[in-house]
Order: sequence, then C-alpha cells, then structure tokens
Amino acid sequence: MGILKRIKPYIYLLVVITSPLHSATDVNLQLRWRHQFQFAGYYMAIEKGYYQAQELSVSLIEGGPNAFHPVDNLINQKADFAISGSGAIISHIQGKPIVALAAIMQSSPLIWITLKKNNLTRPHDLTNKTLSILNPIESAELLTVFKKENISLSNINFKQTNFTVDNLIDEKTHALNAYISNEPFLLQQKNIEYNIINPVDYGVNFYNDVLITHSKLAKSSPELVKVFTKASLQGWQYAFSHIDETVELIHAKYAPHKSIEHLRYEALQLKKLVMPELVTIGHMNPGRWQKIANNYYELGMVKSTDNISDFIFNPNDSRSPWFVHYMVISGLIISLLSIITWRFAYLTTSLRKEIKRRRYAENSLVSVNKKLKILATSDPLTKIYNRRAFFDKGHALLNLAHRKNLPITLFMIDLDNFKSINDEYGHKTGDRVLTSLCDTLHNKLIREHDIFARIGGEEFAILMLDCGIQNAESIALRILNCAHHLQIPTEKQTQLDVTVSIGISEIGMSEISHDIETCLNQADKALYQAKQQGRDQFVIYTHSDIA
Repeated sequence: MGILKRIKPYIYLLVVITSPLHSATDVNLQLRWRHQFQFAGYYMAIEKGYYQAQELSVSLIEGGPNAFHPVDNLINQKADFAISGSGAIISHIQGKPIVALAAIMQSSPLIWITLKKNNLTRPHDLTNKTLSILNPIESAELLTVFKKENISLSNINFKQTNFTVDNLIDEKTHALNAYISNEPFLLQQKNIEYNIINPVDYGVNFYNDVLITHSKLAKSSPELVKVFTKASLQGWQYAFSHIDETVELIHAKYAPHKSIEHLRYEALQLKKLVMPELVTIGHMNPGRWQKIANNYYELGMVKSTDNISDFIFNPNDSRSPWFVHYMVISGLIISLLSIITWRFAYLTTSLRKEIKRRRYAENSLVSVNKKLKILATSDPLTKIYNRRAFFDKGHALLNLAHRKNLPITLFMIDLDNFKSINDEYGHKTGDRVLTSLCDTLHNKLIREHDIFARIGGEEFAILMLDCGIQNAESIALRILNCAHHLQIPTEKQTQLDVTVSIGISEIGMSEISHDIETCLNQADKALYQAKQQGRDQFVIYTHSDIA
C-alpha cells in the first residue's frame, strides 16, 4: 500500500498528459474538379457527421479548369488532402512527398468519345485524326490504349481540351477526352448519337480518384490520416447505399448547376467503376500500382519504376511526436510498478512463450490452408482458375449481373488441332502453347473482376461482367489476334502457327436465367459450330428461346 501511495501522483500525471484534446482538428481537402457526384463520399462524411465523430472539421476546396492542380496544392501544403488520378504515382517516383491513402474508383472513367456518324469505333480509327485531351499525366490510360494497339503517338494530332463537348459537336475535333459519367449524358440530352472507346476493353485498367496526402503529414500525424481516410470511406459507403438522398443533397447544397437527372446518371455510372459490391471501397493492390507505373514508364513519363514501395500509406511506418513522450512516462510508471510485479515475471514469460508457440502454429495452419486453397482452385500448369473454381465464382458473378441489370458474356475458347501439335512436336511444346496463350490473354484482356479458367485439356472459358455483344465481338477478334501472334519455339526449329475457335454466349440485362451450366452449354454449341465452319473464328450463340 505504501508503494501505491508513492506512485499515485505519477499515475495522475500520466492520465493528464495523455488525455486527448476534444477540440476538432481543422483539415482541408482539395477536390479534383467542380462540385458533382464524383466527390459524394466526402460530402456525406461531412453531412452525416463521420468526420465530426473523429474530431475533425473538414473544409472542401473546389477544383476546376482554372484552379491549381490538386497535387501541386498538396505539395505546397495549401491542402492537407487531395483527390488525384493515377498520375500521382509519377510525382512520387520523381521524389515528391506524396502517399496514397485510398483508390475510390477501381476502373478509370476516362474514355474517348466520338460522333456515331463518323464511324470512329476503334483506336486504329483515330490514326491521323485530331484528338482533344487533358495533359498526358491526367490522360495516361487513354494514351496507353494506343501503345497496347501498337499505334505510334506521333501519328495522332493531340490538342488541349476546352472541357466542353462543343468542339466535338462542331467537328473541330474527332475524339474527346471524356468522363463516362458526364459527356455521354450531355450528348444524350442533345439527341446526338456517339461511340465510346473504353481503355478497359483493351486491357488498360487504371485506378482513379485516388485520395492522397503529404508525406510529412503521414509521418507526423499518422492517426489523423488514418481516421480521415476511415471517415471518408464511410461517407462513400453511405453515398452508394443511399443514392437518391445523396443526389438530392448535392443538388441542393453543392452542385445546383447540375440537374437531378445528370447527378443520378453520374452516380450510377461511377458506382460501376467503384464496384462496392465486389471490392472494399478504397482498396489498393501494390502489384496493380506497379503495372500502372510500368505503363507510365513505357509512355516515357518516368525514368524508372523502382521507387514505389512506400507509395501506399502505412500508419505503422510513422511515429507521432507524442510517441517518445508516451514512452518516457510509461517507462517511469513501469519502473515504479516493477517493484511489486517482479514476482509475476516467470509466469508472464511462460505465458508469452506459449502464446508465441500457438501463434506460430496458427500462422503455419493459415499458410497451409492458403496453399491448399490455391491448389484446389487453380490449374497447376497455366496457374489460372480450374473448372471447379470457374463454377463456384461464375454462379456468384451471374447473380451479381442479374441484381445490377448488367450484361454478362461467356467466351469458350478451344485450341485448334491441339492433338496434332502434341503428336508432331511433343507434349512439352503443347504445354508451352497452353501457358503462352493463357499468359497473353491474362496480360492483354483479362480485367480484375473477370473469371478466366481452364475448363478441360485445351478448352478455356472467360466470363466477363458488364460486357455486351458489341464489345464481345471486339474482344473475340482480339483473342484470335493474340493466338495468331504467339511465338512458340519447337525442337524442329520451325514456326508453329496457333489458332483458336471461340463460342460466345451472352446473358443480357433482361435475362432470367442464372444457370452457369446452361450458359456454358450455349457457348459450347457455338464453339462446335465455329469448328464446323473451318476453325480460327468465333460464333455467337443465338438464344432467342430464353425468356
């Protein structure tokens, strides 16, 4: 009891020093553009009190064509947080103090839009044409499409956009750097037909509307950054769960210049890009950031891609200035209490050893389970999904397509004359054909939410969400082209020509059927017809009998 009396003042001192302040911390957020649904999550985090619950008072700085770039305002410390495109990683590679906190859009809204009457529907159609575009960093995904299609950028006449559709309508430009959530609506309102060239359809899939902050703030106040990010993502979750309420509020308080119809159209289009039902809002994959950086490197926008390991914010890498203070006071208390706690040292040590032993056993079990799960769901040769995983994940994707009224397309792919390849060149060459085809399709076509699986020996299936029949035809042609360009070394030192046949089955937005086996059977019939017609082609299944 005498010891407790002596340490009691120090305990009071520790409580007083470490007690949190209850006054709200003022921070500001630089928006990327004018007020619109694009920033709905931040509006709702303010309106629903998510920031206030974290003792934050947040001010929004509106962007626009004449405003400073969000990254510049952040670097100059005129903003605590900012919204940027994937181009923020360029600044980070160049050594500028930027870290990424969350990627709101899993796919970019940037598209090329053209007038339907001009019949410009593919990247190759834009060769030697005039294109209105933002600066290259903001539009890298649009430029990467040309790289993917082996189109030289020197063969295109780029000019600075004026941020309106007028130049497109007046035919002063052939294609416009547009947002899928904005310009299509404006053209629809004017009854003008248009075409869209979407980078996602060509294997280009960048993050967009990335929440970023200054490295200095991330290091000095990691907890503030952490709670700001958490509250912002809560706001986004609420916005997409209550679209009508959010649209009404934005129109009334933030963006009266936009109609209710325009804001609702924007909300529905952006929800498809955020994919809150499939991916945790704000999710970022380091490997995908590496691929994005590689694309910037290929475009000549960065000189290397080595310096990206610390681009994603990790609160455990930073220490608050209060950390040392807490440690000193805690050390004092621990030293005083050690007089009465030494008798428990042996028990504590034994307990820690037991916890460590059990934790090691648990981690080992988790590791083994992960390996078993991979073995159970992936094909050992091609490393893509196996037949069992295709059916498990395919059912879920079909159900999601039905709930969201999205078209979904199944491609059945079969290597032509594969038995002849094995007989003439051997099974090792046959395996190289299979793995080369899978690697090529995975790198050039498969999106993050697509399902790509090996169904049988030389048969593969691709299930693509939000893919209508017009896009399916374009994708099928690209699959055939990928097979034509495979270069497979053989022991006979000869050129091995590879072709595939493709059967396509589409489940439209109005379809009732959600049976993956039925869909696969339809694609298989179309595949059989493609082979009967001479191979190296695709056939689309006609399912007019499906209600």
